[in-house]
Amino acid sequence: MTIEPMQMALPVTLPDDETFSSYFGGENSQVVMHLESVLEKSKQDNKFEFTYLCGLAESGKSHLLYASCVKAQELGLSTILLTMSDIIDLSPDLLFGLESMDVLCIDDLQLVAQNPKWEKALFNFYNRFNESGKVLIFAADLLPDMLNIALPDLESRLKWGTTFQIRSMSDDDKAEALVKRAKMRGLELSLECARFLLTRLSRDMRALVDVLNKLDHASIVQQRKITIPFIKTTLNL
Repeated sequence: MTIEPMQMALPVTLPDDETFSSYFGGENSQVVMHLESVLEKSKQDNKFEFTYLCGLAESGKSHLLYASCVKAQELGLSTILLTMSDIIDLSPDLLFGLESMDVLCIDDLQLVAQNPKWEKALFNFYNRFNESGKVLIFAADLLPDMLNIALPDLESRLKWGTTFQIRSMSDDDKAEALVKRAKMRGLELSLECARFLLTRLSRDMRALVDVLNKLDHASIVQQRKITIPFIKTTLNL
C-alpha cells in the first residue's frame, strides 16, 4: 500500500501554541536556535541535515516537532509529521513517496525497536531522503544506542546527526510557560494562578493548555480577569 505524500500532509492550521515562540526553552533554548537555523538554511546549504531529539515525557519534544513544521510552512517548505504511535500498526510502505518532502519529522521513534519491517523501512527511507536541502528530525525517549534497535545499520544512521538531550520541564518551568502562552494571546495570567493550576490539575502541558483555552473563553464571556476564585468557579475546583 502506497500513500501519496499530500494525503498525509499536515493541515494548514497547526496548533497555534505549538511554535518556537511559545516554546519555553530554559536550558533547551539551544535546540530551538539549532532547528530554526537548519530550516532557514535548508535551501541555501548544499547538505542534508538530520537532528535527533532525545528526552522523556514532559520534555517538549513533540512541541519542537510541531514548531519545526510550522516554521517550515512559513518558509514555503513542504513538510509532514508522523507519530509512530499512530502508524506503527500500518504498513511501512506509507513511507514511499515521502522523500519528495523538504522536511520530515517523526515522533515516538522508540516504538520501531525490534520491529524488523519498520526498522528496515526507516533505514531505507533515511538513505533515500539523504539529499542536499532535506531536513530530517526524529524524536525518541532514549539515545540511539539505548533504543534496542536490532538493525545495526539503522542504529548507526541514527547516530550520524546532531543529537540533543532535552531536559524535562519542572513545575516552575511549566508555570512560566503557561504565563508566556497566556501573554501571547493577550491574556493576563499571574504566576500565582499558573502554580495553582499545577497543584490542582494534571501536570501534562497539553492538558494545561486546554484548560488555559477554557479559562480564556470564560474570561471573555464573563468579562472577568483570571484569578484563583475565578479559576475555582470556572473549573469547579
